[in-house]
Amino acid sequence: RHMAAYGSSRQYLEALARRSALPAGFCAATASLAFSPAEKPGSFPMNLSLILLDEPTPSFAALFTRNRLAGAPVRIGRRRLEEPRLRGVLVNTKVANVGAQGGVQDARAVLKELGVLLDTPERELLAASTGVIGWRLPVGAMRAALPGLAAGLQRRTLLPVARAIMTTDSWPKLRRARVGQGTIVGVAKGAGMIEPDVATMLVFVLTDLE
Repeated sequence: RHMAAYGSSRQYLEALARRSALPAGFCAATASLAFSPAEKPGSFPMNLSLILLDEPTPSFAALFTRNRLAGAPVRIGRRRLEEPRLRGVLVNTKVANVGAQGGVQDARAVLKELGVLLDTPERELLAASTGVIGWRLPVGAMRAALPGLAAGLQRRTLLPVARAIMTTDSWPKLRRARVGQGTIVGVAKGAGMIEPDVATMLVFVLTDLE
């Protein structure tokens, strides 16, 4: 299909906004925080993004990297595929949660706290992380930001998530397609990151098709 050309960044972002509506049954939120890692002096920004279904669903799938050094979110996600239903995914930037001691326990602690706020079992939530390898998740700072994240859930647009998950991207990535009576909406982050075997690229595809 012919790709549209845009005369300015404003035109491109306006086009994204027009096609960013969430499929029926989904909501999303973003939040920002600052943290001081134990591994390096200073204060660093982190974005949190939440994509959530109104109700957990048995209709889900995931593709993960085959890298033998997969991070904690990937290891958790592989186990989550054995669950009968899933409801949502929490995405954080700045810290990849790869190669850090206690990575799985840290991610699950954050998901557990989020589950309490959403009245959802932790086992129905996925984690996705991107950022610096070797740093531990700032669990305390992330947990402190979760109430605001949950309170910010909205049903209008996925564009804030497309922006919040950006790392090396120059622009947010969002596509939408209507199929019959439903829609498919996807966001992605990462520039040249799909090899090898998905690598550090994050992609989330949502649909209300039955």
